[in-house]
Amino acid sequence: MTGSESDARSGSGCGHLRIASWNIENLAPMLASDAHDSLGQVIERLQYPDVLCLQEVRLRPGDANLIAAARSALPGYRCHMSLNHDERNASYRGGRAYGVVTFSRESLGGEQELYAWDREGRVVITHLPVAHLAIANVYAVNGTSKPYWSHELGRWDGDRHAFKRRFIERLAQEWDALRASGLRLVLVGDWNISRTRLDTWPRLRTQEPHATARAEFNDRFIPGLDLVDAFRELHPAERKYTWFNRRARGDRLDAARVDFALVSRSLMPRVTNADIDQERSARGRSDHAPLWIDLAMAS
Repeated sequence: MTGSESDARSGSGCGHLRIASWNIENLAPMLASDAHDSLGQVIERLQYPDVLCLQEVRLRPGDANLIAAARSALPGYRCHMSLNHDERNASYRGGRAYGVVTFSRESLGGEQELYAWDREGRVVITHLPVAHLAIANVYAVNGTSKPYWSHELGRWDGDRHAFKRRFIERLAQEWDALRASGLRLVLVGDWNISRTRLDTWPRLRTQEPHATARAEFNDRFIPGLDLVDAFRELHPAERKYTWFNRRARGDRLDAARVDFALVSRSLMPRVTNADIDQERSARGRSDHAPLWIDLAMAS
């Protein structure tokens, strides 16, 4: 191991905290003993982030061997997860759907917080007391016309477009309480929404119900929690994307920035870097690209 690799592996000795996020689209293949692309290689490619947030891991609560493999896959990291256990709304693939996993360096401490209402495994909070941060790993709902069964009401309650908006509203309520407690927020993941025309190619979906969901996200959720889109703040005119349509023909680009890091406004002056790795090789089996932000730690 080189000196620079040793420094990177040891944590935030340089005074920075790197938080990376990637919709991995199935974690299981990376946990195999003969995996061509292991989690260790992912960590190396992302320059050894202090916190790694993965979405769409597709592990089930009953996958004991895979869960054990995930927890031991990255020595020196704690593993926090929320997995799908909604047998009514997410039973396809035998329930192997959705799910989020966060790895954080043991040296940072960190405690997990889950929400009982999150049956689909879409959010896990990692509290880092040494940095006074609450890091949310989010896999937001992709709105569709498929009916949604409400466990609270015990009946069908609209479609998944409506569920998507309710999910965001509920997150806002939960995180407003965290913000009120004095914690600074870093909210990363796959939000399944593009914020502006600059974030899509060739076009932004402006029809309903996408327009209303986007307006509520931009005009209520983000300002309501006093958040800043870190990448767009640092790169106001740059076109980079995190999702790429596999079905696009030939070299035609069909892409969108739907994965991003939102940070408390008071934290934004400490964001020294925010970027996306668009290279095809960085996506592996996924149709999403990884992203990261670097935070300057308090002296």
